[in-house]
Amino acid sequence: MAGRRAVIVAPALTFFVDRSLGSRIVPDVLRSAGWTLETMDERYGVNISPFIKDVQWIEDAANREDVILCKDLRIAHNPLEAAAVYRTSARAFGLSRRDVDGPTMAAYFLECQQRIFRMADHAEGPYVVSVSHNGLRRVRLNLS
Repeated sequence: MAGRRAVIVAPALTFFVDRSLGSRIVPDVLRSAGWTLETMDERYGVNISPFIKDVQWIEDAANREDVILCKDLRIAHNPLEAAAVYRTSARAFGLSRRDVDGPTMAAYFLECQQRIFRMADHAEGPYVVSVSHNGLRRVRLNLS
C-alpha cells in the first residue's frame, strides 16, 4: 500500500543508557519509539549513579546482557573501558559526535534503529559501534 510505513518491531532487547546520554530526553524519545531501556539513574539511583565507575556499569550491563548506548566512543578508546567491553563480550553503540543536543542524539539512534536492533540481536559481542547520520561502523577496541 502506497504511503504506509513499515512498523519496526523491537526485538527482545534491553538497552542500558550511559549517564552521558542523560536520564530524560534521549531515554524518553527512545521509549516512545518502542525501545526497552534502563538509565543509570534508574538502575543505581540518582544519588549513587554519579559515583559508579565506568568499568563497573559496563560489566554490570554486559552481565545482564543489556545493549549499551553511549554518547561517544570513549568506551572503545579508553584502555580500561575497552578491556571491560572485551572481557564481558559487551555490545555497545556510541554516537560518532558528542557535540550535539539531546533531540539530535535521539534522532541518530532512531535513524539507525533497524540496523542497531538487527546487529544487537544477532551479532555476539564484544563490539563498539559508531552511530551517525551515515549509519553504523565498528570501532576497534584499544586493548593496549
